[in-house]
Amino acid sequence: MENVVTDTQVHEYSLMRHCLLTFLIWSFFLISNSYGQNPPMSKKAKELFDKAQKAWQDRQLNEAVILYEKVLQTEPKNAESHLRLAQIYDLLRRPELSKYHYKNLIAIQPQAAQSASAYQWLGKFYSQSEKYDSALVYYQKSFELFPAKSNLSRLAEKSVIATKFAQNAIKNPLPIKKRSLGDTINFLDAQYFPVLTADGETLIFTGLTDKKEENIYITHRQNKGWDVPEEISQAINTSNNEGTCSVSADGRTLVFTACNRQDGYGSCDLYITKKEGKDWSAPVNMGEGINSREWDSQPSLSADGHKLYFASDRKGGQGKRDIWVSQLNDKGVWVEPKNLGPVINTGDDENAPFIHANGRTLFYASNGLPGMGGLDIFMAQRIDTVWSEPKNLGYPINTFSEQVGLFIASDGKIAYYSDDKSDTGRSRSLLYSFDLPDELQKMIVPARYAKGKIVDKKTGAPLSSDIDLFDLKTQQKVGEFNSDKTTGSFLAVLNKGSEYAFYVSKDGYLFKSLSFSVSDSASSVDLQIPLEPIEKNKAEVLNNIFFKTGEYTLDEKSKVELDKMVDFLRRNKTIKIEISGHTDDVGSDKENLELSKRRAQSVKEYIQKNEIAPERLISIGFGETKPVAANDSEANRQRNRRIEWKIE
Repeated sequence: MENVVTDTQVHEYSLMRHCLLTFLIWSFFLISNSYGQNPPMSKKAKELFDKAQKAWQDRQLNEAVILYEKVLQTEPKNAESHLRLAQIYDLLRRPELSKYHYKNLIAIQPQAAQSASAYQWLGKFYSQSEKYDSALVYYQKSFELFPAKSNLSRLAEKSVIATKFAQNAIKNPLPIKKRSLGDTINFLDAQYFPVLTADGETLIFTGLTDKKEENIYITHRQNKGWDVPEEISQAINTSNNEGTCSVSADGRTLVFTACNRQDGYGSCDLYITKKEGKDWSAPVNMGEGINSREWDSQPSLSADGHKLYFASDRKGGQGKRDIWVSQLNDKGVWVEPKNLGPVINTGDDENAPFIHANGRTLFYASNGLPGMGGLDIFMAQRIDTVWSEPKNLGYPINTFSEQVGLFIASDGKIAYYSDDKSDTGRSRSLLYSFDLPDELQKMIVPARYAKGKIVDKKTGAPLSSDIDLFDLKTQQKVGEFNSDKTTGSFLAVLNKGSEYAFYVSKDGYLFKSLSFSVSDSASSVDLQIPLEPIEKNKAEVLNNIFFKTGEYTLDEKSKVELDKMVDFLRRNKTIKIEISGHTDDVGSDKENLELSKRRAQSVKEYIQKNEIAPERLISIGFGETKPVAANDSEANRQRNRRIEWKIE
């Protein structure tokens, strides 16, 4: 957005791109001969022209306009006067007058090398008006006239490619209907870079105050819309600029950009803060590993807060600004960032990354890939460690204007973004949402989430606990979380179509295991989890122990749970436990009793093999004698088929 430019906004790109084009074209004219093909001027016109040139060189633009116009009254085919007037009117933001003089210029000297800038400008003008057929004609002319292999020639070639892409894109528009988030949210002249928690209940965004200060704002969803936004925290917002933030899925880790701070390493750095209860900690610079002496900004946290994507123009990239990624290691340290490589990054600019809650779909802005003419938003999928070829999201998500800062909800259905073109026509950055078209939804694996609270079963007091999430199919840990020590609440993101083992552990308590699958119809799982203190006769069910029907050999999927049991016993060296097997009422009493004994024994043997003393373990079978539910349905019978462990 050209009227709002700060260090931490990607909106600066429009102005930078315009200034770069103007600089290149002016440089071209400074090193070229002046319009030698101009017809001789009268003495009076020559005097006026010389005065106009001096005013132009002194940047007295209004005076120069008057003088050049007077030259054209007597010398209407003076090419350089048309050129200068076109350039000045462009700087004064009077495009219709610029167009008039550029068109006169190329009518006078259509094949002159110096007329290339006029063709380039006219191509841009018609692109902005979405008249791509006309734009293509002018861009192709400019490409023919700029010096071969020059920066200007390359820019013209890119413009030709973008125009051809745009011609096709507008013939196949996506069904997008944007909705303003309302006056309650859009209460400032500029609000942008929206991010949400995985449950969609909390919205955080950057806003520009009337004092031209960037701050971070937060609001919560109510029954009839969004609550009145507030500054996120006095610990975060200062008299300097804070903005372009990212939040973890649970809303308890925030990374944001701040520039020109005393503890900074470069022009803009990334800072991190944590939320406990309702309070945010004092932000901390993420350190030299993440931040460089260059520009580091526009963060995007993975759902679990353990992976950070961001934009930087540091050395070692593919081009100008690139997308980088860092991982939080087991010691809680962010490792050296890695460049995402040439599939994602180009020789031009990539920025504003957003990693979806599913952890595999990346959205980002680029002006180095085929698009509508500026920064377009692209999508790429990570398959194992390899990124797919980026896909342009299409029109009208992308237009000739610069597009950045798209956020997709965890279920992959709704997009949030900022737009400089308000419904009233006023240039004002507002927040909008739209339903993602079906063809894009199909490309995004939805993320589900488990949400709940962990408490002491005896007292009901909230507990801060560690949560590990395992994919039972792969036996790989896919997430690490913790519950809030003040409220006991947690939110953990899940991936569609997986079987999960969910483990909650805290010193002094029995660890809790849960087992569940994520179905297409369920967007979330509600888990209220009470933990039992380590006391005699306290018991828990091992919910992720699996046997084939009628057998006692442990399924490979049981290994994750059994290793958790081993770890618990290693950390609590004086504890002895009883392992008991239970069955449903299908089959004879004798068969069920024997099966329950053998299953309990299999669990005991696995634990013993992992260096747990046999005297600490007792195994016993109860058959069908201790049901926890009536054996009147398959679901209830499954509850009765279980392995329990109890403190002796």
